[in-house]
Amino acid sequence: MIIILTLQLAIVVSLIRASRQSLENALPVFAFFVVLMPLESRLVIPGVCDFNTMRLSLMTLLVLYLVKREPSTQDTIPLKWLMLLNVAWAICSTVFSLSLVTSIKQMISQVLEYYLLYFLFVRITTKLQTLYSVLYAVVMAMGLCCVFSLLEAYDHWSILRIFPSNLWITYDGGRDPLYIEWGRGLRVRSTFPHPILFGDALAVTIPIALFLLSIWEKGRQRLMLSISLLLMIWAIYKTSSRGPWIALGMCCFLLFLLTNGRVRKYLLITAVAGGLIVVSRPGIWETIAGLYQSSTDATSPVGASYLYRDTLSQTIQQVVDKDATRFVFGYGLGTFRELGLDITFLNVTQRWYTCDDNWALFIYELGYGGLLITSCLLFAPLWIAFRNLRLLPRPENRLSGVLLTSLLGFYFLLLSVAGYSWGQQGYLNWILISIVVCHSRLAFQVEEQENLLEVETRELDVYDFDVA
Repeated sequence: MIIILTLQLAIVVSLIRASRQSLENALPVFAFFVVLMPLESRLVIPGVCDFNTMRLSLMTLLVLYLVKREPSTQDTIPLKWLMLLNVAWAICSTVFSLSLVTSIKQMISQVLEYYLLYFLFVRITTKLQTLYSVLYAVVMAMGLCCVFSLLEAYDHWSILRIFPSNLWITYDGGRDPLYIEWGRGLRVRSTFPHPILFGDALAVTIPIALFLLSIWEKGRQRLMLSISLLLMIWAIYKTSSRGPWIALGMCCFLLFLLTNGRVRKYLLITAVAGGLIVVSRPGIWETIAGLYQSSTDATSPVGASYLYRDTLSQTIQQVVDKDATRFVFGYGLGTFRELGLDITFLNVTQRWYTCDDNWALFIYELGYGGLLITSCLLFAPLWIAFRNLRLLPRPENRLSGVLLTSLLGFYFLLLSVAGYSWGQQGYLNWILISIVVCHSRLAFQVEEQENLLEVETRELDVYDFDVA
């Protein structure tokens, strides 16, 4: 309990100190702690809620925003109507929920917290440099997570052990937060709830690290980015997670297509270095090949977990289609993990409490109407990023290409795990969405100011010529 109180106090003090000159300076600090801190760092209020460090950081930022009342350059809130529609739909779904209290709590964490984060970022951010600083803070947080994963892999010690054991998210009956799986050995998870979730965050962040490394000029920061990038590539391999590996490959391919210049050079260097490591260390290739072979073998636990996702999606569609109300509004947020679902898999029927497909989970908890609204809300930033990629001048449009790549990677990864509302990567996703929207506004404002300055300069030159 003391360690949790100390950490939470440190976060509050850090945010307050960073905001002394400008509240905008607190955004990178906020992003760093939100991505870094685990769900184990929380104060449990029995019968009410868990007050974790994400919520504490968000509430501190909200209080600072209300107290400081700094002027904003953003009069409107993009995506506002989609968010309000999503909130209204979540309320309707909660009314018909199988577990009212659970759905109310989940609505607060999954809907209101994400949208409050987005609102504060959009209202507070006034400079392009802040966006790059936030991305740098995210990469540094993931780099530190990778340092913790080194301790897991080589010392068999988890940073989560500093927290009370009753708060651990474990997979061995509560004995240890280390994740050791039969057939795959130890899989690093760092401060994330599961190795797949850690891999998801790494797959989304590695393209950002490559981009920042290609544009950053300061030597110390370039060194930190280089070290973090190497650690992240090592860590995503050690998660032994197929989805993040595939997503990383997709993201790197898209990044190569959507950007140019030094980003492509670093991509090629990274690919060649990775190939050389695989060739020089046969054990790495054997691990990858063995995991692939296991995935195609339905009799193995690894292959069964792959096939389970398809059965899960079909079962959810069947149970939702049986009732018109559930078809439209679903069973309520958070009900799957609490109540479970009977699934027949490999000729065995048992009750499952984990949903390894977040898009199917949207159908189960919010119905097809909720899936449609949520999809529109999540894919709208993709359109904004794509538009910015086409319309903004170089090199500013390269950030849009990177953000587009990372968001696409995250949405692809939702097919393999319930990562939208479980762990830090959900907050990371909404930080990236906020950056997409802020970048769209600020980059076009800078372009307009530069065009205006160019026109004024030309007029002044003409005036000087006439006077001469």
